[in-house]
Amino acid sequence: MFFKTKRSHLQVCALSATIPLLLTACAKRHRGPTNATPLQVEVATVEQRDVTLYGDWVATLDGYVNAQIQPQVSGYMIKQDYREGSVVQSSQVLFEIDPRPF
Repeated sequence: MFFKTKRSHLQVCALSATIPLLLTACAKRHRGPTNATPLQVEVATVEQRDVTLYGDWVATLDGYVNAQIQPQVSGYMIKQDYREGSVVQSSQVLFEIDPRPF
């Protein structure tokens, strides 16, 4: 008997919570005045033309062949004999080192 009354109380509570939800969901909502003036909008003419797309990306470039440059002697570098990114040949002078200590 105890379980039956507790169960019926739960059903009554669930039903009493569900009915107001159903009534508010089915209620007709007031949409405001129907004699509102239309909004002003801007109109533009459409034209067909080519548009250049631009993109900026951050990147690190790595060459196809990268060389590790190791000096054969120590000293102060006076001149760099190549331009950054240019192609260099085997046995080409890349740097000039101060000859005074030698």
